[in-house]
Formats: sequence, C-alpha cells, structure tokens
Amino acid sequence: MADVITVFTVAVTIIVVGFLANLIFKKTGFPDTLFLILIGLIFGPILGLFSKENLLPVMPVFTALTLALILFQGGLNMNIYKLLSQSVRSTILAFSYVLSATFFTTLFGHFALGLRWIEALMLGPMTAGTSSVVVMPLISKLNVPEEVKAVLSLESTLTDVLNVILVTVFLKIYLIGSFDVQIIFSQLVEKFILGIILGVIVGIIWIKILEIVRRQEYTYMLTLAALIMCYTGVEFLGGSGALSALAFGAILGMLLQYLNPTGEGLRFLDLAFGTLLERLNLQYMHDLIEDIEKFRSFQSELTFLVRVLFFLFLGLIYIPDITGVLYACIILGVNLLIRKLVVDISIYGSTLYEYRTFMTFMCGTGLAEAVLSLIVYDELTMRQIAIASIYPLIVTNIIMVNNIITSLAPLLLKRRTQYSNIESSELQE
Repeated sequence: MADVITVFTVAVTIIVVGFLANLIFKKTGFPDTLFLILIGLIFGPILGLFSKENLLPVMPVFTALTLALILFQGGLNMNIYKLLSQSVRSTILAFSYVLSATFFTTLFGHFALGLRWIEALMLGPMTAGTSSVVVMPLISKLNVPEEVKAVLSLESTLTDVLNVILVTVFLKIYLIGSFDVQIIFSQLVEKFILGIILGVIVGIIWIKILEIVRRQEYTYMLTLAALIMCYTGVEFLGGSGALSALAFGAILGMLLQYLNPTGEGLRFLDLAFGTLLERLNLQYMHDLIEDIEKFRSFQSELTFLVRVLFFLFLGLIYIPDITGVLYACIILGVNLLIRKLVVDISIYGSTLYEYRTFMTFMCGTGLAEAVLSLIVYDELTMRQIAIASIYPLIVTNIIMVNNIITSLAPLLLKRRTQYSNIESSELQE
C-alpha cells in the first residue's frame, strides 16, 4: 500500500508543480521550464528522494515520446502559409547557428578539454541549436508576431533533427574509425526528406480514416497511436521521426485552416489543399472540424503533462559540478555571440529585425541535447571509455544555464512592449 501511496503522491505533486509553473510564467514571464528543472534538482540531487540510476534507463523512451507529442502539437497549431513564407530564413538561421557553434565547441573540446577531434565533434552538436520542447510551448504563450513564432518554431525543429543526425553520424564514425563525407551528406538528406514525405503521407491517409470513424469516441487515442507508429516506423526506416511527427500534425492543422479560413494565405491553401481534398473524395469534410478541435484540446493537456515530467526528470538527473558549470558558461558565452551575429544577418532588412534581441535570447536547449548526451554516454560506457561521463556532465549544465538565458527573453519582450506603449502615449499627447 505504501508504494501506491507514494506513486499517487508523486503524480499529484507533478501535476500541481506543473500547474504552478505555468501560472508563474503567465504572471511574471519566468519560464516554467527553468522552474521545473529547479524543482527536480531539489527532489533529486539535493534531497535524494529519487535515484538517478533508476531514472536513466527510461529517459530515451520517454524523451522520444515527448518529442513526438510536442512536434505533433506544433504542427497542429502552425500557420502553414506563414511557416513556408519564413522557411528559407529559418533554414539559414538553423544551419548557420548549429554549424558555427559546433565548429567552436569542437575547437574548445579538442584544445581545452583534451578530446580527440572526433570526440570533440560529437560534443559540438549537443551544445548548439535550440530545442523545440523549450521554444515552441514558450513562444506560443508570448505576444509576438506570427512571423517571429514561425521562424523560431521551424528553427528549433530543424536544429533538433540536425543535432540528432550529426551526433549519430559522428558516433558511428567514432565507433567504426572511418570518415566519409558522402555518408554524412547522404544521411542528412535521407533523414530530412524521408521524415517529411512519410509524415505527409500518413497525415493524408489519416484524414480519410478520420472521416470514416468521424464522431466516434476515442478518435484522439486512435490518432495518438497512429502518431507513435508513424514516429517509430520512420525512425526504423532511417528517416527523422521528429520531422514526420511535425508533418503529420501540420497536415491536420492545414485541413483545419482550410475548413476555417481566416483570410491570409487562402489562395495558397486552395492551391495546395483543395485539389488533394477533391481526390480524397471526402463527403463529410466539415464534420472533421469538431474532431480536430478536440485533438487540439486533448493534445494540449497531454503535452503539458509530458513536458512537466521531462523537465522534472532533467533536474532529477542533474550533476552539480563547478567544472561543468564553468565549461558550460564558456561554451554558451561564445555560442550566444555566434547566435546574435547569425540572427542579425538572417533577418536583416525584414520586419523581424526589431525582434533580433528577443530572437537571440530564445536559445533554450533541452530534449534532443539531453537524449544525445545519454546515447553517447551509454555507448562509450559499454566500451569502458573513460571520457563517457564528460558528455552528460557538460550538456546538462549547458541546458541549465541556457534556460536561465532563455528566461530573460520574455522579460525583455515585456519591457519592450511597455516601452513601446509609453512612446505611443507620449506621441498621442
């Protein structure tokens, strides 16, 4: 009975902590992610209520589920027209930031930490880019233009995928002891294209299935099962499960935008989606609106729960270490300068330029980086390689410090809004 009481107590605590974290964010602008990590730090390393060794085995499965749910929700809520209109800028931002930051971290790892080149290369992508699990839920709650949200959301998704691919390839090179540029490039292209195409195909098929089972109970749970199968199937085939989840959600979100037009991008939606829906021969299209709106509601609640669990877990497995914090601060200091330069260049001359400081500080990392550090740690530990522990040590500290930096972004935005309101009042007077 004690075990049951413990489980129920933990479950209630997680839900209450998550609710309070979200409430604090709405009132103060302090991101719930950092608050949740700090709570996990108190429950884990400080009070010792949870064992890190018991949590690590379940982290890869849980983080994959979190990633799939976050990206699926991001696709559902995404404005496809604005997303595509900002895709070039987002791609330039994502690739430039990840590759530049990886280059610096590789140099730092080799010369300052004494790692071999390939070992330093594995560390690079774990410290670069932004996390969709941090950025997308946070940006959705802020009062910024849709174009800013589109750029930052797509950038975080692309960097998640890019980081996974780079670390996977570098780890493979490290284990087999050979380097082939053609293999790296082909795997990048394969994962990106296969993930998007298969996600779109599953989404289109699922529209037809939803029409068949329309207005039935538990259609969301059936869709959740399809999402998990899509993610795992694409990963098994060598594609990006993350991008397939995003594309799957985007197709359903696109259907909802087509059936509930708001005026922007109607011609694009009609050209891209109207012909497809005609070929699917849907007889009850408008009946699907109610089902997809239900998906959004249920998905939001479920995503809230898994996000709370993930960031609490991150705090529970955190390793307090002065050396790790020092390394993290050095890497992040340079990465932040790189990000500022890349952001300024990628949005120069556009209406987004006035948000350049805010976009620079929206640099939070989390899910992909944590998973990658644990994957490398497990692989190297099995081979009894001494440097294995350095990856989660540095990456976890980077996630902590990076989320502190990201917590400043909403505060900067709030101050900017207040300043703009004061200027407007003075002009009116």
